[in-house]
Amino acid sequence: MASSQNQKAEVQKTPLTLRQVISLAAVSGTDIINGMLHGWCAVLPKLQEDTSRFTVTEDDVSWLVSLTLIMGIAIAPLAGSIAEHVGPRRLLLLVTLPVAGLWILQAFAPYLWLLYLGRALMATCGTVVYTVMNPLVAELCPARIRGVVAVVPEAVGCLGLMSSYLLASLLPWDMVTAVSAAPFLLLSLMMLLVPESPYWLVRKKRIEAAERSLRLLLGRDGRVAEELEAIRSTTTQRQSQVRDQIRELRKAHNAIPVALTLCVFILRELGGKGPMFLFTVYIFRQAGVQLDAFYCTVFVGIARLASTCVTACTLDLVGRKPLLAATAAICAVSEGVAGAFLFLEVEGAAWVPLASVIVFVVGYGVGLGPIPWVYLGELLPTPVRSLGAALITFAYSVTLFAINLVFLKAVSALGLGLTLLLFAGANLAIVPLVLLCIPETKGRTLQDLERAFTPARKTGVQAEDNPAFELESDWFDLAEREKYGACSLHTTAMKEKCKN
Repeated sequence: MASSQNQKAEVQKTPLTLRQVISLAAVSGTDIINGMLHGWCAVLPKLQEDTSRFTVTEDDVSWLVSLTLIMGIAIAPLAGSIAEHVGPRRLLLLVTLPVAGLWILQAFAPYLWLLYLGRALMATCGTVVYTVMNPLVAELCPARIRGVVAVVPEAVGCLGLMSSYLLASLLPWDMVTAVSAAPFLLLSLMMLLVPESPYWLVRKKRIEAAERSLRLLLGRDGRVAEELEAIRSTTTQRQSQVRDQIRELRKAHNAIPVALTLCVFILRELGGKGPMFLFTVYIFRQAGVQLDAFYCTVFVGIARLASTCVTACTLDLVGRKPLLAATAAICAVSEGVAGAFLFLEVEGAAWVPLASVIVFVVGYGVGLGPIPWVYLGELLPTPVRSLGAALITFAYSVTLFAINLVFLKAVSALGLGLTLLLFAGANLAIVPLVLLCIPETKGRTLQDLERAFTPARKTGVQAEDNPAFELESDWFDLAEREKYGACSLHTTAMKEKCKN
């Protein structure tokens, strides 16, 4: 026991290598695609005013905004399969390389259909990033700082959003679009230095390549052998195909964490995150708050970026579970207060909706926004990580699209006050779900988190006392158990022979 504690303390003190820093910065930096993709919508009024090349109607504006969600619905189910086939790092590199060119294409497009094409391809790249990025960050990052690093993509996305807002206020729409290409030239070069995921390499039976990847990440003095053994303990060669991951997803200990993470994402979207950020000006005006549209978007962006940075500093200190539950409650209360004042038509309280939106943005930025994406990398078990991330991204895109689509109709039918109260109820439902069903992930390795959902009879002393339980582990499916049922499992040599 003392030896184990000493080894753990030694690992905690191991500094990050330069390659780890570059890799984590590059992978996290890919989320700037999504931030700038959404922030670019601020140039649409200027795009409508410029008729020198083509005419943009209000219907075109709606479709250009919706393309990101539509492509998310179409591409998300495929992204996990493609990542499992070519490798998550390689796929991120492939979708990062053309982004700069796609911005240039949109900036100088002589025809409207080229603008549509460029934005659709950009949305495709952004969907792949959503699906692949967070699991890859979790696999490349040490457990002791995984909370901080896992929030960095959200902060980068907020930074991209803010930069697009500011550029839209200063430059013509085509210059904003062209300048947006600049960050991706450096990002593409950085991605070339990122090694492939050792988890994926182990699943593909490329053990030597996995060892080289770990050696690049951890350096010559890193605990490469121990880390490789830990990865192999929860990663099998039967997880390398999508059909294998589908079979693994049928197992309760793999399905439960995927289902829990999916519920958090869906409830968050049902809680009105999309309308609160995309229809902010509309909400203010409906509530009787007079505020300039540009100042509104910039202020909301600043509040979100600042609160997300607070999360990066506190997530590994406070923990994911209490922070997510607390901020979900804060967002629910802020929406509930605003909804109640509007529903009851309280006079002289026009400032309440404004204050409520600000509180919601801060609460969302501190926990409700970034932590579900952290869970996407931490809670999903290795056997189904690619498939689970694809399913969750798909459901997230569908729910967000549906909520944004019906929001204005719901306000017309129910009123803004009652609509906000319904949003508050969805966010409030996250609190018991997190407190009762989701384990704390702070400081725990990915292998340890997988064991948190594994039945007790498959782990611990029972498995050691009765080796027959090992036949029910992820090394064997039913056919293999029948094939090797006659093998003697009372010696280590025979157990290894059966596994091989």
